[in-house]
Amino acid sequence: MSLHVKNLSYKLGKKELLKDIYLSAQKGQIIGIIGPNGAGKSTLLKHIAAILPIQTAQVILDEKDISKLSPKDISRHIAYLAQFSAVPRMSVLETLELGRRSYSGMILGKLDKELIAKSVEEFGLEDLLCRHLDTLSGGERQKVMIASALLQEPDVLLLDEPISHLDPKNQLEMLSAIHKATYEKNLITFVVLHDMQHALHYCDALLMLKSGEVKYHIKAQEVQESMLQELFDVAIKLHYVSGHSFIYYGHHH
Repeated sequence: MSLHVKNLSYKLGKKELLKDIYLSAQKGQIIGIIGPNGAGKSTLLKHIAAILPIQTAQVILDEKDISKLSPKDISRHIAYLAQFSAVPRMSVLETLELGRRSYSGMILGKLDKELIAKSVEEFGLEDLLCRHLDTLSGGERQKVMIASALLQEPDVLLLDEPISHLDPKNQLEMLSAIHKATYEKNLITFVVLHDMQHALHYCDALLMLKSGEVKYHIKAQEVQESMLQELFDVAIKLHYVSGHSFIYYGHHH
């Protein structure tokens, strides 16, 4: 399984949000998309998910042109979790069931129910099943939405700042769940992160965007101070302790 984005550019009015993007990703790989605000991170995810119109560019998943697929077929291949989204008046259980609808339609079978039960246990959602999404905290809602996305059994998982509303404990649990699902299910996972520490520890590769352009696309362990300073326009120091990297911003230690 592989994903290729070729010659992707996008303008909104006169503003060029993406400029000649080329990238490739393989199954079993987590690609962290990092960069300053307005770099084009969310716009890139929306193109891969076929939410924004693809014009001259191509997004190819295993020789399938995503722009040529029906919405139902796209939902079988790609699960997308937006950074900000309207909260429907649905229960947690209904939201999880929605993740299986692209396969089973309105009537869920035994396998669907088993997968939902497993997801409920894995994400600790037992006490939330009867509650509506709009009564949950931002962090609880985010966990439900990620669980529902994984229930689609996609080939590609697109997550736009999935841990932004979570406390540190739940951030670690969520990133661990994403990490585990990516490797166990052989997914291609793109995740937008602002926490560089998490990006370095949980991602296999980093796609560095600035002003709509790919500055670097490298293995996470190959990141250098100069790359991050160029990306964020701030002094950065990288320290290595027992094989782990740690980042300090704005001053030296």
